[in-house]
Amino acid sequence: MKNVPIYLFLILSIGCTTKKTQVVTEYKTEYIKPPAAYLITCKQPFYRPPITWGEAAKRDPVWLRHFSLCAAQIENLRRCYQTPTQCAALPVTKGEL
Repeated sequence: MKNVPIYLFLILSIGCTTKKTQVVTEYKTEYIKPPAAYLITCKQPFYRPPITWGEAAKRDPVWLRHFSLCAAQIENLRRCYQTPTQCAALPVTKGEL
């Protein structure tokens, strides 16, 4: 009879000590690697100033093309960092078709 209160206490305490599930959150750092074509420095088409006004006028479309290529590289890098799943393939431009 002396052991009955001890047994009741043990039964009640075992029922109250259930284990709670623990949630473990694990973070993984994913580094975005854009294609190497987007990391090439933009090249300057001409290094000397034009000699005549006609030569300067002929250079304008060349400069415009190089500026647009450089701007496209920057836009593609931005796209890679914003949506990495779309970064794998290089987009085809109209000039390449």
